[in-house]
Amino acid sequence: MVKKNQGEIMLFKKKFGLAGIILIVLILVGMLALPKKLLPPAKETSSNQLKIGYFHGGRTMLLYRAYINNEFDKENIPLSLITKVLYQPDFYTIPKSYEDIKNIGLYGKATGGELIDEVIKGNFAGATPGEASFISAASQNLPIVAVAQLGHDVKGQAGHAIIFRKDVTISQPSDIKGKTLASRRAGDGDGVFLREFLASIGLDPQKDVKILDKVIDDELNQALKKGSIDGGYYHLMSIEKLVENDQAYVFRKLDWLNPELSQALLIFHKDFVKNHPDQVEKVIRAYMKRIKYEHGLSKEERLKDPGKGYQKGLQMEKDFQGMNLPQYDLPPKVSRELLDQMQDLLLKYKYIDKKADLSKFIDNSFVEKIYEELK
Repeated sequence: MVKKNQGEIMLFKKKFGLAGIILIVLILVGMLALPKKLLPPAKETSSNQLKIGYFHGGRTMLLYRAYINNEFDKENIPLSLITKVLYQPDFYTIPKSYEDIKNIGLYGKATGGELIDEVIKGNFAGATPGEASFISAASQNLPIVAVAQLGHDVKGQAGHAIIFRKDVTISQPSDIKGKTLASRRAGDGDGVFLREFLASIGLDPQKDVKILDKVIDDELNQALKKGSIDGGYYHLMSIEKLVENDQAYVFRKLDWLNPELSQALLIFHKDFVKNHPDQVEKVIRAYMKRIKYEHGLSKEERLKDPGKGYQKGLQMEKDFQGMNLPQYDLPPKVSRELLDQMQDLLLKYKYIDKKADLSKFIDNSFVEKIYEELK
């Protein structure tokens, strides 16, 4: 099995020495104090609230916009999105105001695996994992079911790319040999996309390069700036900053695999779906109404970024060197075909030990019913 989290923390200590350790301690101290003043602990959330474990990223942000615009309240479903601030052990309830989170760094960084664990424990009714975390859970036969697709990368406008440090010249595949590449702290999908890129240009991911998986966001960017890594598989929001600061360049946008393989899913515990189908339906209806509303806006409106803080979440589309934010389909049906393709790749690179019959973990009936209503 591929080692988990091999790039986390240790990269900073090994590459940046005492200064790096001091910096990360300062980040920890500052972040430990800030959210307590701004974010309500999840344990204080009313027991009548339907808790959804949430990762704040491009593939889930439409759900966040539905939340802060009271779409769930309109469906009479008392829902709370629950998340973490990176480096912190506790979960927090997301406020229904962008102003309350806009300047909190590394916010909403609970991993898909962490969120699914909370669902299995009975602490959350549902969660928003990425495709790889969902497949990993299914391969372990955990009692979850995907009821709707969330955001996904778009063909021709993918929000991920291979980038290299500005002083690294790559003219041919052999120039990449011996380089150190990294992927972000996320599900195993990022590691798959990076390895498949290398395989697509005739390189052996195990022998020809050094790969650091699951590197924390800030460490990933700092490592590139300092020269500790040469490049890697990056997300649009990080790419834009690095390119605009003349620290990196886009080598190749995600096209060596179907970008739509990169997606997030709305999942629930199977028992919750069985025992509370009315609540699941209300959640999905609110989500789908928000998709329909946003699809009805002009391109100009969708490209606006009304959120001017450190955090993102309000912008619906982007166009940076032809790359876009993840988008949301109507109807947002879960594609077994795409998930099966990703499962094969996860097995190929030994992120999972065995395949699952994913049809047993998918239920599109809610989406199909509501779509007929919304036509």
